[in-house]
Amino acid sequence: MSVSEKAMEGNRRLWDAWAEAHFGSAFYGVDEFRAGESTLPDFDTEAVGAVDGKRLLHLQCHFGLDTLSWARLGAVVTGLDFSLKAVGIARRLAESCGLRARFVHANVYEAAARLGGERFPVVLSTAGVLPWLPDIPRWATVVASVLEPGGLFYLREFHPVSQVFCPSSDNPRAPELRYPYFPTGEPIREAAETSYAGAEAVTGETSCEWPHSLGEVVQSLLGAGLRLETLREFPFTTYRSFPWLEEGTDGHWRWPGDQSPLPLMYSLRCRAPDGAKG
Repeated sequence: MSVSEKAMEGNRRLWDAWAEAHFGSAFYGVDEFRAGESTLPDFDTEAVGAVDGKRLLHLQCHFGLDTLSWARLGAVVTGLDFSLKAVGIARRLAESCGLRARFVHANVYEAAARLGGERFPVVLSTAGVLPWLPDIPRWATVVASVLEPGGLFYLREFHPVSQVFCPSSDNPRAPELRYPYFPTGEPIREAAETSYAGAEAVTGETSCEWPHSLGEVVQSLLGAGLRLETLREFPFTTYRSFPWLEEGTDGHWRWPGDQSPLPLMYSLRCRAPDGAKG
Protein backbone atom coordinates (compact mmCIF):
# COMPACT_ATOMS: atom_id res chain seq x y z
CA MET A 1 0.00 0.00 0.00
CA SER A 2 1.41 3.38 -1.03
CA VAL A 3 1.78 6.38 1.28
CA SER A 4 -1.25 8.03 -0.35
CA GLU A 5 -3.34 4.89 -0.04
CA LYS A 6 -2.47 4.61 3.64
CA ALA A 7 -3.38 8.25 4.15
CA MET A 8 -6.72 7.78 2.42
CA GLU A 9 -7.44 4.69 4.49
CA GLY A 10 -6.84 6.78 7.62
CA ASN A 11 -9.21 9.40 6.26
CA ARG A 12 -11.84 6.74 5.67
CA ARG A 13 -11.63 5.66 9.31
CA LEU A 14 -11.89 9.30 10.32
CA TRP A 15 -15.04 9.90 8.27
CA ASP A 16 -16.54 6.67 9.59
CA ALA A 17 -16.03 8.05 13.10
CA TRP A 18 -17.48 11.42 12.15
CA ALA A 19 -20.56 10.13 10.32
CA GLU A 20 -22.93 9.64 13.28
CA ALA A 21 -21.67 12.78 15.03
CA HIS A 22 -22.27 14.85 11.90
CA PHE A 23 -25.73 13.35 11.42
CA GLY A 24 -26.74 14.44 14.92
CA SER A 25 -25.10 17.87 14.80
CA ALA A 26 -26.88 21.21 14.49
CA PHE A 27 -24.35 22.07 11.77
CA TYR A 28 -25.99 19.74 9.25
CA GLY A 29 -29.59 20.52 10.23
CA VAL A 30 -31.05 17.08 9.56
CA ASP A 31 -34.30 17.95 11.35
CA GLU A 32 -34.74 20.98 9.12
CA PHE A 33 -34.06 18.82 6.07
CA ARG A 34 -36.68 16.32 7.20
CA ALA A 35 -39.11 19.22 7.53
CA GLY A 36 -38.59 20.01 3.86
CA GLU A 37 -35.63 22.38 3.69
CA SER A 38 -33.04 22.03 0.92
CA THR A 39 -29.28 22.14 1.46
CA LEU A 40 -28.62 23.47 -2.06
CA PRO A 41 -27.69 27.12 -2.56
CA ASP A 42 -29.48 28.92 -5.38
CA PHE A 43 -26.33 29.19 -7.46
CA ASP A 44 -26.03 25.38 -7.52
CA THR A 45 -29.53 24.84 -8.88
CA GLU A 46 -29.13 27.72 -11.35
CA ALA A 47 -25.85 26.31 -12.69
CA VAL A 48 -27.09 22.74 -13.04
CA GLY A 49 -30.55 23.60 -14.31
CA ALA A 50 -33.63 21.38 -14.36
CA VAL A 51 -32.97 17.82 -13.18
CA ASP A 52 -36.48 16.35 -13.14
CA GLY A 53 -36.25 12.80 -14.43
CA LYS A 54 -32.49 12.98 -15.02
CA ARG A 55 -30.03 10.46 -13.61
CA LEU A 56 -27.60 12.30 -11.33
CA LEU A 57 -24.41 11.03 -9.68
CA HIS A 58 -23.08 12.80 -6.59
CA LEU A 59 -19.45 11.93 -5.85
CA GLN A 60 -18.15 12.04 -2.25
CA CYS A 61 -21.69 12.58 -0.97
CA HIS A 62 -21.09 12.00 2.79
CA PHE A 63 -24.48 11.01 4.28
CA GLY A 64 -26.44 12.40 1.40
CA LEU A 65 -28.15 15.68 2.33
CA ASP A 66 -27.21 17.39 -0.93
CA THR A 67 -27.89 14.19 -2.87
CA LEU A 68 -31.38 13.90 -1.41
CA SER A 69 -32.03 17.60 -1.99
CA TRP A 70 -31.53 16.90 -5.70
CA ALA A 71 -33.91 13.94 -5.38
CA ARG A 72 -36.55 16.34 -4.08
CA LEU A 73 -36.13 18.30 -7.32
CA GLY A 74 -36.99 15.17 -9.28
CA ALA A 75 -33.54 13.78 -10.08
CA VAL A 76 -32.94 10.03 -10.12
CA VAL A 77 -30.00 10.16 -7.73
CA THR A 78 -27.00 8.00 -6.96
CA GLY A 79 -24.65 9.03 -4.17
CA LEU A 80 -21.16 7.57 -3.74
CA ASP A 81 -18.91 7.80 -0.69
CA PHE A 82 -15.96 5.91 0.81
CA SER A 83 -17.42 5.84 4.34
CA LEU A 84 -19.60 2.77 4.83
CA LYS A 85 -21.17 4.32 7.93
CA ALA A 86 -22.09 7.49 6.03
CA VAL A 87 -23.61 5.44 3.21
CA GLY A 88 -25.67 3.47 5.74
CA ILE A 89 -26.98 6.69 7.31
CA ALA A 90 -27.80 8.09 3.85
CA ARG A 91 -29.86 5.01 3.00
CA ARG A 92 -31.80 5.24 6.26
CA LEU A 93 -32.37 8.96 5.82
CA ALA A 94 -33.70 8.48 2.29
CA GLU A 95 -36.11 5.82 3.50
CA SER A 96 -37.33 7.91 6.45
CA CYS A 97 -37.95 10.88 4.12
CA GLY A 98 -39.70 8.78 1.49
CA LEU A 99 -37.11 9.63 -1.15
CA ARG A 100 -35.88 7.23 -3.81
CA ALA A 101 -32.09 7.15 -3.96
CA ARG A 102 -29.24 4.73 -4.46
CA PHE A 103 -26.12 5.03 -2.32
CA VAL A 104 -22.92 3.21 -3.27
CA HIS A 105 -19.98 2.54 -0.96
CA ALA A 106 -16.76 3.16 -2.88
CA ASN A 107 -13.59 5.20 -2.99
CA VAL A 108 -14.13 7.90 -5.62
CA TYR A 109 -11.19 6.56 -7.64
CA GLU A 110 -13.10 3.27 -7.95
CA ALA A 111 -16.36 4.90 -9.03
CA ALA A 112 -16.38 3.70 -12.63
CA ALA A 113 -15.70 0.09 -11.65
CA ARG A 114 -18.19 0.06 -8.76
CA LEU A 115 -20.90 1.56 -10.97
CA GLY A 116 -20.33 -1.10 -13.60
CA GLY A 117 -19.52 1.35 -16.35
CA GLU A 118 -22.78 3.28 -15.93
CA ARG A 119 -22.65 6.86 -17.17
CA PHE A 120 -24.74 9.84 -16.12
CA PRO A 121 -26.00 13.02 -17.78
CA VAL A 122 -25.26 14.97 -14.58
CA VAL A 123 -22.34 14.43 -12.16
CA LEU A 124 -21.70 16.63 -9.12
CA SER A 125 -19.14 17.22 -6.37
CA THR A 126 -19.91 19.78 -3.69
CA ALA A 127 -17.88 21.58 -1.05
CA GLY A 128 -14.91 20.30 0.88
CA VAL A 129 -14.15 17.22 -1.20
CA LEU A 130 -10.99 17.81 -3.24
CA PRO A 131 -8.50 18.31 -0.38
CA TRP A 132 -9.15 14.72 0.69
CA LEU A 133 -7.80 13.42 -2.63
CA PRO A 134 -4.07 13.04 -3.38
CA ASP A 135 -4.33 12.86 -7.18
CA ILE A 136 -6.50 15.44 -8.97
CA PRO A 137 -5.64 14.42 -12.56
CA ARG A 138 -6.75 10.88 -11.71
CA TRP A 139 -9.95 12.26 -10.14
CA ALA A 140 -10.69 14.27 -13.29
CA THR A 141 -10.27 11.12 -15.38
CA VAL A 142 -12.82 9.38 -13.14
CA VAL A 143 -15.25 12.28 -13.58
CA ALA A 144 -14.93 12.03 -17.36
CA SER A 145 -15.39 8.26 -17.25
CA VAL A 146 -18.79 8.46 -15.51
CA LEU A 147 -20.21 11.21 -17.74
CA GLU A 148 -22.43 10.50 -20.72
CA PRO A 149 -21.40 12.11 -24.01
CA GLY A 150 -22.52 15.72 -23.67
CA GLY A 151 -23.01 15.21 -19.93
CA LEU A 152 -22.61 18.00 -17.36
CA PHE A 153 -20.15 18.06 -14.46
CA TYR A 154 -20.63 20.68 -11.73
CA LEU A 155 -18.20 21.39 -8.89
CA ARG A 156 -18.63 23.76 -5.95
CA GLU A 157 -15.60 23.96 -3.70
CA PHE A 158 -13.96 26.15 -1.10
CA HIS A 159 -11.48 28.42 -2.82
CA PRO A 160 -7.89 27.21 -2.37
CA VAL A 161 -6.73 30.80 -1.81
CA SER A 162 -8.77 30.92 1.39
CA GLN A 163 -7.42 27.53 2.48
CA VAL A 164 -3.88 28.81 3.01
CA PHE A 165 -4.86 30.56 6.26
CA CYS A 166 -5.09 29.09 9.75
CA PRO A 167 -8.81 28.52 10.43
CA SER A 168 -8.44 29.81 14.00
CA SER A 169 -6.89 33.12 12.91
CA ASP A 170 -8.58 35.88 14.89
CA ASN A 171 -7.55 38.93 12.83
CA PRO A 172 -9.34 39.41 9.48
CA ARG A 173 -6.86 42.14 8.51
CA ALA A 174 -3.86 39.83 8.93
CA PRO A 175 -4.91 36.14 9.04
CA GLU A 176 -2.11 33.72 9.80
CA LEU A 177 -0.61 32.10 6.70
CA ARG A 178 -0.17 28.40 7.48
CA TYR A 179 -0.71 26.09 4.50
CA PRO A 180 0.70 25.90 0.94
CA TYR A 181 -1.39 26.97 -2.03
CA PHE A 182 0.32 24.87 -4.66
CA PRO A 183 0.39 21.06 -4.60
CA THR A 184 3.38 19.60 -2.77
CA GLY A 185 2.68 15.91 -3.32
CA GLU A 186 2.58 15.43 0.44
CA PRO A 187 -0.50 15.48 2.67
CA ILE A 188 -0.98 17.98 5.47
CA ARG A 189 -1.32 15.83 8.57
CA GLU A 190 -3.18 17.10 11.62
CA ALA A 191 -4.80 15.55 14.68
CA ALA A 192 -8.54 15.30 14.14
CA GLU A 193 -10.30 14.52 17.38
CA THR A 194 -13.12 16.98 16.67
CA SER A 195 -14.63 18.01 13.36
CA TYR A 196 -15.52 21.21 11.55
CA ALA A 197 -19.16 20.51 12.46
CA GLY A 198 -18.37 21.11 16.11
CA ALA A 199 -19.27 17.54 16.93
CA GLU A 200 -16.92 15.61 19.13
CA ALA A 201 -15.87 12.33 17.63
CA VAL A 202 -12.69 11.19 19.32
CA THR A 203 -11.00 8.93 16.82
CA GLY A 204 -7.29 8.87 17.51
CA GLU A 205 -6.95 9.43 13.77
CA THR A 206 -4.94 11.99 11.84
CA SER A 207 -6.54 13.80 8.94
CA CYS A 208 -4.56 13.94 5.70
CA GLU A 209 -5.41 16.70 3.24
CA TRP A 210 -3.66 17.70 0.04
CA PRO A 211 -3.48 21.28 -1.30
CA HIS A 212 -4.75 21.75 -4.85
CA SER A 213 -4.60 25.06 -6.69
CA LEU A 214 -7.45 26.29 -8.84
CA GLY A 215 -5.22 25.97 -11.89
CA GLU A 216 -4.50 22.32 -11.12
CA VAL A 217 -8.21 21.53 -10.87
CA VAL A 218 -9.13 23.29 -14.12
CA GLN A 219 -6.18 21.91 -16.09
CA SER A 220 -6.89 18.39 -14.84
CA LEU A 221 -10.49 18.54 -16.06
CA LEU A 222 -9.38 19.94 -19.41
CA GLY A 223 -6.72 17.24 -19.63
CA ALA A 224 -9.42 14.61 -19.09
CA GLY A 225 -11.16 15.86 -22.22
CA LEU A 226 -13.90 17.99 -20.64
CA ARG A 227 -14.86 21.44 -21.92
CA LEU A 228 -14.99 24.24 -19.36
CA GLU A 229 -18.22 26.24 -19.67
CA THR A 230 -18.21 28.45 -16.58
CA LEU A 231 -15.87 29.34 -13.73
CA ARG A 232 -17.13 31.57 -10.93
CA GLU A 233 -15.39 32.88 -7.81
CA PHE A 234 -17.47 34.04 -4.86
CA PRO A 235 -16.77 36.59 -2.08
CA PHE A 236 -18.71 34.39 0.33
CA THR A 237 -18.80 30.82 1.58
CA THR A 238 -21.59 28.50 2.72
CA TYR A 239 -19.56 27.54 5.81
CA ARG A 240 -18.09 29.72 8.56
CA SER A 241 -14.50 28.73 7.89
CA PHE A 242 -13.03 31.59 9.98
CA PRO A 243 -14.42 32.85 13.31
CA TRP A 244 -14.62 36.46 12.09
CA LEU A 245 -16.73 35.83 9.01
CA GLU A 246 -20.11 37.56 9.15
CA GLU A 247 -23.37 35.92 8.14
CA GLY A 248 -25.51 37.72 5.56
CA THR A 249 -29.26 37.67 5.17
CA ASP A 250 -28.81 35.01 2.50
CA GLY A 251 -27.17 32.65 5.02
CA HIS A 252 -23.72 32.93 3.41
CA TRP A 253 -20.59 34.01 5.27
CA ARG A 254 -18.48 36.99 4.20
CA TRP A 255 -15.35 38.90 5.13
CA PRO A 256 -16.15 41.79 7.51
CA GLY A 257 -16.71 45.12 5.77
CA ASP A 258 -18.05 46.11 2.38
CA GLN A 259 -15.68 44.15 0.19
CA SER A 260 -13.97 40.77 0.40
CA PRO A 261 -10.22 40.95 -0.32
CA LEU A 262 -10.11 37.30 -1.39
CA PRO A 263 -12.47 34.70 -2.90
CA LEU A 264 -13.86 32.20 -0.41
CA MET A 265 -15.59 29.74 -2.73
CA TYR A 266 -15.72 28.87 -6.42
CA SER A 267 -17.80 26.81 -8.79
CA LEU A 268 -17.25 25.47 -12.28
CA ARG A 269 -19.24 23.70 -14.91
CA CYS A 270 -17.77 21.35 -17.51
CA ARG A 271 -19.25 19.23 -20.25
CA ALA A 272 -18.15 16.02 -21.93
CA PRO A 273 -17.92 16.34 -25.71
CA ASP A 274 -20.78 14.81 -27.69
CA GLY A 275 -19.86 11.34 -28.80
CA ALA A 276 -16.77 11.24 -26.56
CA LYS A 277 -15.89 8.14 -24.64
CA GLY A 278 -14.70 10.21 -21.69
